[in-house]
Amino acid sequence: MTLTIVVLALMVVAVWYVPSRLENLLGLRKAWPWSVLSAAVVAGYMLILTKGIYTWDNAAIAVIYNVLGLLLVFFLYLFLFLLVTHPLARWVKRPLGVGGIIVSALLVFYGFINAQSFTVTHHDLPVKGLAQTVKIIHVPDVHLGTQRGEAYLEKILAVIDEQKPDMVLYNGDLIDSNIALRPELFSLFRKVDAEQYFTPGNHEYYMDTESALRLIAGAGIRILRSEMIETHGVQLIGMEYMNADRQTYDAHRVNTLTMQEELPRIARDGGKPSVLVHHSPVGMRYAAEGNMDVMLAGHTHGGQFFPGTVLVKYRFPMYGGRYRIGGTTLLVSRGAGTFGPWMRLGTQSEVQVVNLIPEKPGQ
Repeated sequence: MTLTIVVLALMVVAVWYVPSRLENLLGLRKAWPWSVLSAAVVAGYMLILTKGIYTWDNAAIAVIYNVLGLLLVFFLYLFLFLLVTHPLARWVKRPLGVGGIIVSALLVFYGFINAQSFTVTHHDLPVKGLAQTVKIIHVPDVHLGTQRGEAYLEKILAVIDEQKPDMVLYNGDLIDSNIALRPELFSLFRKVDAEQYFTPGNHEYYMDTESALRLIAGAGIRILRSEMIETHGVQLIGMEYMNADRQTYDAHRVNTLTMQEELPRIARDGGKPSVLVHHSPVGMRYAAEGNMDVMLAGHTHGGQFFPGTVLVKYRFPMYGGRYRIGGTTLLVSRGAGTFGPWMRLGTQSEVQVVNLIPEKPGQ
């Protein structure tokens, strides 16, 4: 919460600082119209975001939401550039103003282009008691909606087809807008020749949840909501989206459930390999206490773009990659898609190929 307040305070300062600084550097006659425009961009985007307007089934809203998001980041980068170079204004003025605009625009452009693709990463995780290798495609945070549709989903499904996994795990935030709730889009999942599972993320609860879950189930994807099934020699435990415990703050809370309370209620055989799937990496402590072998998570997007790539660690200490607590391995995906400003800068969207391999003595 403190971090959010600090960021909002900085944006308020930036609404005043950027136009007045450009007025000084470029000799603009009036700064206030640009302050009004900047305030409109910030306020408009925050309104669409916080009031859930981006979830509406409306193409015009989708365009406005994405354009304002990119403008907001451009404004943020321009603010940071002008702030850092402020002392140089004693010697140069106009080049700083023009340079700030060009650099900020190029960063946003690159970030937008970078967000249009994803990389395929491979991870081998040793698991004790496993009889044979199990290949999993882990795909959290696709965010079908205002930014992702058929074309992007087809690319992901092509990777799944190429990898020939034993199972596919769509680990939350598969959808983030009602604009994606179309049967023809979800019919694409029927092409997958592997077991498919889905665990809810927080974004499925900001929209028409019932319709979203109905379309997912209708596409042949089994929904796991705090339950365990046995498949391919592992106990697969899919959790509802929930907070770690009642003491930890979660800005995305959608219910009163906690990992601390819910995990012990799921009956399983402690002698068999177990894979815990939860959209957020919070609660790994309780996964380790429960002697889970592997936990798979997403949610953080790795911060998605700078400065989020720096700030994300203060909210999620385990925000991307592999971590180990006791006998439990946590693998956090940076997400297959994007949310908010349609950008990736300092991160890359990813589809994870996770090979669970039998643990050898001494590993």
